[in-house]
Amino acid sequence: MRTLLISLTLFCALSLRAQGTITVTPGVPVVGAPTTFVLSPTYPPVGPVSWDFGDQTQPLSGGIVASHIYARTGSYTVRASYPYAAGQGLPLTVQLPILVAARLGPSAPFTISMLRLRWEDGRVDRSVEQGFSPLVVFADLKFEGTGIFQAQWVVDGIPLGTFAAQLAFAGTVTLDSHSMLPLPTTAPGEHWVTLRILSPQVYIESPQIRYFVKQGGEEAPQIDEVIPTAVRPGEETELRIRGRRLAPGMLVSFGKDIALVAPLRFPEPGWAIAKIFVAPTAHPGFRETQAASKAGRSRGPARLEVLPRPRHVAATDPGLPALSPLVAFLWSEGDGVVRPSLVRALTAAFLPPEDGFAGDLSGLFQVPSGRD
Repeated sequence: MRTLLISLTLFCALSLRAQGTITVTPGVPVVGAPTTFVLSPTYPPVGPVSWDFGDQTQPLSGGIVASHIYARTGSYTVRASYPYAAGQGLPLTVQLPILVAARLGPSAPFTISMLRLRWEDGRVDRSVEQGFSPLVVFADLKFEGTGIFQAQWVVDGIPLGTFAAQLAFAGTVTLDSHSMLPLPTTAPGEHWVTLRILSPQVYIESPQIRYFVKQGGEEAPQIDEVIPTAVRPGEETELRIRGRRLAPGMLVSFGKDIALVAPLRFPEPGWAIAKIFVAPTAHPGFRETQAASKAGRSRGPARLEVLPRPRHVAATDPGLPALSPLVAFLWSEGDGVVRPSLVRALTAAFLPPEDGFAGDLSGLFQVPSGRD
C-alpha cells in the first residue's frame, strides 16, 4: 500500500511538472509586500490564465505574470490554470507550494509620477484593418523607488487581463501589451484603450488613446483641399471641402478651438460644405484637418490656417465698458448655432432702439485695440 501511495505521488508530481512551472520573486514572500509569480507553460495558452494564490482571495484572471500581496504568514499552494489548444475545454493546472514569512524591515516608497500612452508611431490614434493582429499599445512610465507595478490593459471598459513588472530604483520604463491577449480588431468603429493601475496607488488619471477598425477593407475619407484656406478668430464661415470618399455620416475636425456649428452638406460628389465658428481665443497657426467614418480616420493633407486676431477699433462711445470675446461669442448667432440668448436680451433691455443701437450692435462687443 505504501509503495502504491509513493508511486501515485511521484506520478502526480511529474504530471504537474509536465504542464509547466511557476517561479516566484522574491524567493521567500513576505507579508504586506508584492510577490510576483511567472508561469512557464509547457503548451502555449489560448486564453487567460486563472491564478489561485491559496489564501482564499478572489482568483485572478490574466496573463502568465501575476502579482499578489499576502496578508498573513503561513504555507500556501499557488495554482495557475490555463487552456491549451488540444485540451478540448479542460485546462492544465500548475502548482507551487510557498511559505510566506513575516515582513522584515521598512519598505522603500514606490510611486508613479508620469504615465503616457501611445502607439508604436508615437501618436494617440490609429487606424487598422478589420482582423489586424497583433495591435500593440505602449505605456511610458516615470517612477520613484522600487516595487512591483501591477496594472490592466482595458479596451472599451473591459480589462484584457492583469500583468506585473518589477521596477527597480527611480527612472523611466516603457511597457507594452505584448504579453496580454491581442487588442480586439473584429468590431468596426472607434475603440478606446487605457491602463488601469492596480499597484502602487496613484493619484493621477490614466489617459486614453483610441484606434479605428476599418470595415471590410474600406478606406477612410480624406480631405485634399479646404476653401478658403485661412480664417480669423471670432469668425463664423462656410468651408468648401474637396476630398475623396466624402459621404453622409462622416465627421470632420479642425481642432478643439474650431467648432462645427451645422451638419455637413454634400452638394455634389467629392465636395462637402462645413459651417464652422473659430473661437475668439484661437491661437494663430495651421490646423491639421481630420476626417473619420466607420472605415477609419485620416489626416490631411489639407490644412486650415488661423490668422492672427485683428486689432479692432474701440467702441465709438468711450463710456461703454470693454467686453470680453466670450461675451461677443454669446451675443452672436448664426444658422445651426445654439447659444444662450441672455446677453442679447439684456442688450435689448438696456440699449433701446431710441438710443440708436437697434441696428448692427456688433461694435459694442469688439475687443479694444491692444487686447490680444
